Amino acid sequence: MKKKLVFGLVGCGEIAVQTAKAISQTTNAEIGIVQDVNEEMARDMAEKYDVKYCLTWDELLSRKEIDAVYIAVPHYLHKPAAVQAATAGKHILVEKPIATTLADTDTMVEVARKNNVALSVAFTSRYTDRAQKMKQMIADGAIGKVVGIDFGAYGYKPESYWKSGWTGRITTDWRQSKEKSGGGVFLMNLIHTVDVLRYITGLEVVSVAANYDTFKTPVEVEDFLVAVLRYDNGAIGATRTATFVEGRAPVGALEGDRIIGTKGQIFSEHETLQVFLSQPYKELEAGKWHKIQVSEPWGGRKELVSDFAKAALSGKTPPITGLDGRKSLEVCLAAYRSGATGQFVNLPMTE
Repeated sequence: MKKKLVFGLVGCGEIAVQTAKAISQTTNAEIGIVQDVNEEMARDMAEKYDVKYCLTWDELLSRKEIDAVYIAVPHYLHKPAAVQAATAGKHILVEKPIATTLADTDTMVEVARKNNVALSVAFTSRYTDRAQKMKQMIADGAIGKVVGIDFGAYGYKPESYWKSGWTGRITTDWRQSKEKSGGGVFLMNLIHTVDVLRYITGLEVVSVAANYDTFKTPVEVEDFLVAVLRYDNGAIGATRTATFVEGRAPVGALEGDRIIGTKGQIFSEHETLQVFLSQPYKELEAGKWHKIQVSEPWGGRKELVSDFAKAALSGKTPPITGLDGRKSLEVCLAAYRSGATGQFVNLPMTE
């Protein structure tokens, strides 16, 4: 068995910078070549990691030494890039969301299966210390049966974000377009939370009711969304998110995600878990709030890459599958359908 999985990077924009760094930090993966239609971006990435670059998918996929591709192109290009990669026999790690439609997702999953290649989605939040601690507590029954889930974030994205991301590394218009991006803040950002909550609790969303709009941002996608969710164990969830709220929450206010159980609750902030229990759990006393520090609240990318490489090299299914990507995408698309029709949307849904 090979000791290292050799990646070709498809797209050298903003998020690819983080993944390239993560690949370079692992012991079982390395970058073999990078590709971007923007030669300046491709050359910059190639020089940083001392590898070759190219400008087309065909050239990258023709390289026999490349075992896998990491896809970080605009959302609407995920499906064609993945299909071409799978057909060439390359394993696939794709950025979230897996695609913009369920039909495209199903095609990606099927083509990967037919060509016997791994397909995974870059849901890095699963690998954070915060997620692991919460998952263990819930599995141990520390808060009893999960009956309520509240999540979301109010933030501010300047106009420059929609044209060049957070870093300004490359100018593009795809984030502004509903067709190219698939959606706004819920699909682009909160899909991470939708996935990690599914991972932490083991619960599946069975219905969604949502309202959304574009209030302040000159884009086609939503900049504000509120939704109510029902889970398969009967739990009720609520989410709210926006991208034009300056100032976030006032100093001292709680801002994070909350999981409520019949025997306690867990409140997740950036670097802290706050836990209240009605019964003792390990060293935590009942009847009082406890603060638990977590490490690397925004980490997880290195661990995700390493796990994917391990699975691909051994011919096993990666921990995060294409079907996992489909589940979280479906929740987002259900919210959009609900907002458009004014009705509850049941899952699974058809397009």
